[in-house]
Amino acid sequence: MNGIDSIGEFSRTKQGAFNEACYVFARSENMARLAEIIGMSPTMLRNKLNPDQPHVLSCVEAIILAKVSGNHIIVNSLLLGLGVVTAYIPPNTMDDAFVLCALESSTHSGELSRMALEYAGNQRLTRAQKHKLIHTAHASIGVQVKLIRSLEKLNQGVCLLKAMDERGGANGLSASNINSDQ
Repeated sequence: MNGIDSIGEFSRTKQGAFNEACYVFARSENMARLAEIIGMSPTMLRNKLNPDQPHVLSCVEAIILAKVSGNHIIVNSLLLGLGVVTAYIPPNTMDDAFVLCALESSTHSGELSRMALEYAGNQRLTRAQKHKLIHTAHASIGVQVKLIRSLEKLNQGVCLLKAMDERGGANGLSASNINSDQ
């Protein structure tokens, strides 16, 4: 960034993205249910998500809302300003097999391709179209991270045996010798 004008422009565009994310979040989630879970009045929560109101959503509140709702649009809008994209991975899916992750990745890629073809002739996307694309892209990123993790886990056993062969070779031991002795 060069100069005050660049910082001002950066601030203006990022504030706009944050306001848009708050608007979409408020329209897509059940505010009464979320407010009850986090211990805030529904009116106050709606006000904090409305940029025209004086109440401001804190960073911690944005993270709590993401954690409770599973909707990360507000946090993602902030991090995207830093050039960072998040990848949410549901805790019960960390042990998914490589093949399952590859197939799920293909599904998301196909959906993104379908949307690209559907919207190809449009000069502009509607708010709903834009956020549907972003949601699908974020889901795809999450699956890519799971795919990488499944590959790492798949090869962990092989790397361990290779390391044992390399270290044990110096001592006259190897994984094949250990297995053959049994």
